[in-house]
Amino acid sequence: MLTGLASAVAGLLIAARLGSGSSNAAVGFELQVIAAVVLGGTSLFGGRGTILGTVLGALTIAVIGNGLILMHISPFFTQIVTGAIILIAIWLNTRIFTANFSLRRRG
Repeated sequence: MLTGLASAVAGLLIAARLGSGSSNAAVGFELQVIAAVVLGGTSLFGGRGTILGTVLGALTIAVIGNGLILMHISPFFTQIVTGAIILIAIWLNTRIFTANFSLRRRG
């Protein structure tokens, strides 16, 4: 029920932003969504995440994208920066996951 409600709110926001409804309106946002969730602390290797972390990750991705546009950097580089953020977050997540796993095995 919460997922349906969140999807409805997202659809209303996109329709309000574009001024019309379209089934292809949010195509291309997948990378930003994955980056927001990973940056919010959810592991891609399984685990739990929080809504607050995801919201903070989404705000961070939005601020970075807006900052790049305000610095007159090409919008095409926004995807490159977002991808780099995902790679860094996965690398840090892997390092933390393997460190926690090795500590549990010793104890």
